[in-house]
This record gives sequence, C-alpha cells and structure tokens, in this order.
Amino acid sequence: MTLFCLPCLGGSARQWRAVAEALGPSDGPGGIVLQGIDLPGFGEAAAVPGYTVAEMAAHVARRIAAAAPRRWLLAGHSMGAKVAAVVARRALDGASGLPPPAGLVTLAGSPPSPEPMAEDRRAEMTGWLEGDAATRDRHARDFVAANALILPDAARALAEAEMLRASPAAWRAWLQSGSREDWSDRVGQLPLPALVLAGAEDGDLGPAAQRRLMLPHLPGARLEVIPGARHLLPIEAPAAVARLIRDFAAGL
Repeated sequence: MTLFCLPCLGGSARQWRAVAEALGPSDGPGGIVLQGIDLPGFGEAAAVPGYTVAEMAAHVARRIAAAAPRRWLLAGHSMGAKVAAVVARRALDGASGLPPPAGLVTLAGSPPSPEPMAEDRRAEMTGWLEGDAATRDRHARDFVAANALILPDAARALAEAEMLRASPAAWRAWLQSGSREDWSDRVGQLPLPALVLAGAEDGDLGPAAQRRLMLPHLPGARLEVIPGARHLLPIEAPAAVARLIRDFAAGL
C-alpha cells in the first residue's frame, strides 16, 4: 500500500523521512511505501505556483494519479491535512479521477473550517520570510522552537532549512488566505476509516481542537494523542507516528 504524505506550513516531504524509516520494510504483506508530496511553494515545489486550497489539492491529485497506486492512504500534517481532506472528498465524489483512498490520517491537522489562530500572531508571522537573512534565520528558529518541545539537532536544522527555502508568497498566502478558507460544508463528512493524531502539548491544533473541528468531518475516526509532543509530529515523534499508522493500516 502507498501512503502519500503532505507536509505542514513551511515543511517539506523530507520531514517524513524519519517516519518512513520507522515504518520498516515496505515489501511483503502489510508493507507501506511512504511517498511525500511537496505542496506548491514549499520544498522541491517552492517554484510551483497555486497557493489556494483548491490549487494545492489539484496539485496533489495530479501527483497521486501519476503514481497510479493500486491501493493508497493519504496523510496530511497541519496545513497538509486541510488539503488532504479536500483531495479525499474529490476522490470520493469521482471529481478527481482518483479512486477513493483506503483511509485518511491527519497529524495536528488544520481543519476544513478556518484554522484557529490569534489574529495578532497571524499578522506577526505573515512577513517572517521577508527581510534580511539574519531576520529570516531568527524567525525560522523561533517558528520551529515554538512548534516542538524536543528535537534532535538534525531534525531541528532540517525544519529551519525547509522553512527558509519556502516561497515567501506561499507562506503569506496560507496565513492570509488559505488557512481562512472554509471548506467545511464542501468536505462534509468523509465516510473513510481515519486516524487523527494530536500532540498533547500542541496549542491551536491540539487534542481539543481536533475533537471540535476535525472529528465531526471524520465519523469513523480514532483520535490518538501523542504525549510529550507539540505540533511537528513527523519529526518530533516519528516512531510513535509510524507505529500508529502501521497499526491503522493493518486494521483496514
């Protein structure tokens, strides 16, 4: 089975590598092949335009269609979870040319409804990738430090580097527009097996927000709270994420 993984704001497919390693061998019965997909404006797709949720969902659908998976799962982290919900809805409706996924996984997911965030913090973060190099470096360090409790040095360096290579226009578009888009009615309830992961120490998108804003769209979901983790779950707790995904996939 192929697991397509979408990253968070300022993140990239590379931040899923530790989860892929923790999943173990992909060959044989029950094996999972993890394939990360960079969203427009981020990672290897930093130069790709199209920052609305609809444009990002279309980009993801094209990438999945090109891979032609026989059976697939979809996972989205934070910003990527909102996009994943739209991709799943379109697949279920036959609007994307994709067969429906076998299941959906969200990690610290931005919900289909507008993402909860204090407006003063949203305004402060909007210009973080602009200005001189020293200022951008400081903002990248602050962003990663605020969203993770404990990170290995290599994971911290990767998260900061990926944020710094993101398109400032894409970063700004998500904060000003994409995160505010309301897809709740269009996504509705997704009749899919689902796993909802939350960091116990996450603020805006922690367990309470997932219960209130994500679970109503996923009536078949199981919520799992990862202790000692905040928001950057694929690099904060890759072993726990991999174990939960492996168990979820085995039960499909």
